[in-house]
Amino acid sequence: MSKNELQKLWDSEVQLPYREKVEKLQQVLVNYCKNNNLDLDVAKEGKRVVYPIETKYNHYFSKGLYIREMFCKKGYLGFTIIHNTANPLFLMKGKVAFSSEDGVEELTAPTFILTKPGTKRICYWLEDSTIVTVHPNPDGLTDLDKIEKKMFSSTWKQYDDSLERDVWEMIYHKDYNKKIENEKDK
Repeated sequence: MSKNELQKLWDSEVQLPYREKVEKLQQVLVNYCKNNNLDLDVAKEGKRVVYPIETKYNHYFSKGLYIREMFCKKGYLGFTIIHNTANPLFLMKGKVAFSSEDGVEELTAPTFILTKPGTKRICYWLEDSTIVTVHPNPDGLTDLDKIEKKMFSSTWKQYDDSLERDVWEMIYHKDYNKKIENEKDK
């Protein structure tokens, strides 16, 4: 699969709103795997975060932060959990194509994106990759089940009922932007 193939899959359900599109495509994948006796990473009928067999994780904790480091092999297709909170995602190594409300995007390391609350992605790894996400952890939790219940939702109803709704606000450094504007004028 390539970014273009993921784009075709994504475009096949153009008329659906984002949430419904992601869920429908996930169900198509689940049915395909079941019908073809393929392994599928689903835990407790989608009621918790899935740590796919194909991926490896390291978890780091400090006062106020939880960091998740994920290693994924080329060729893996998966769906993320629904994010309750905003967090940065750093692609440290590799290349990945993923869905967003804007369509299918491709990231090449090193780079980062800002994940908004309510994000659920379809991801296809184009290269072996390392991704690091940083999450607020004001309660200093270290139990992964408790962290997951606070930071992620398994269903859209669960997400809609969640009280977490932090968002990103960008504050530009005025002198840095002046420098960029001056360089454009040259």
